[in-house]
Amino acid sequence: MQPVAEVKPICLQSAVKNTIEMLGKSHVLEILYFLSRRGGPVRFNELKRELSITATTLSRRLEEFIEFELVTREVFAEVPARVEYTCSAKGKTLRPVLRDLFEWAESNNS
Repeated sequence: MQPVAEVKPICLQSAVKNTIEMLGKSHVLEILYFLSRRGGPVRFNELKRELSITATTLSRRLEEFIEFELVTREVFAEVPARVEYTCSAKGKTLRPVLRDLFEWAESNNS
């Protein structure tokens, strides 16, 4: 009798694992939630100020979000250069999930 092959849950399969790992990094959930609620473009320094996050961490997270197509980045040909970040349509689909997660955390924080 051959052993039954173990089926990994979807969150641990390679196609999805990178996304799950990215969502577990520091400040990811709060940045995505802020951007999804904003409804419009946000500049880097405004995000940094609103979320009390270091420039290095924010820069890394925004690069990852762009790679995962959760955020769009628009550069304006101005002096000084202006860069705006907006939650993409794909990123906005996370809003109800994040809202529920934060509501659950608040309700169960005793």
